[in-house]
Amino acid sequence: MKDLASLQELEAALLPVPGPVVIYKHSTQCGICDTAIEEVRSFEEKHPSAAIIYYLDLLAHRELSNAVARRLGIRHESPQAIVLKEGKPIAVLNHRAIRFDALDQAVGR
Repeated sequence: MKDLASLQELEAALLPVPGPVVIYKHSTQCGICDTAIEEVRSFEEKHPSAAIIYYLDLLAHRELSNAVARRLGIRHESPQAIVLKEGKPIAVLNHRAIRFDALDQAVGR
């Protein structure tokens, strides 16, 4: 997972690239997030080249999370995994919907 910590990194993450991109928004003070990040890590370990995955720490970078919501037109939730293709959102997984199999399906594996 790559850290997403600046507007410049967000702009780079939103550029059209071959293959899917996932922006995973995480709060270190959320119990559901603990389960969700394990699912994301498990997916990344099993399929390391399936998607570029960015990690956004909501407590450290709340304004950046707001910028993601504004830029993509997606209401903020936590945890949240936004799947992009060609820089456009194609799937949004929130809360307990962030599971290995859902990520697998969303990235089109």
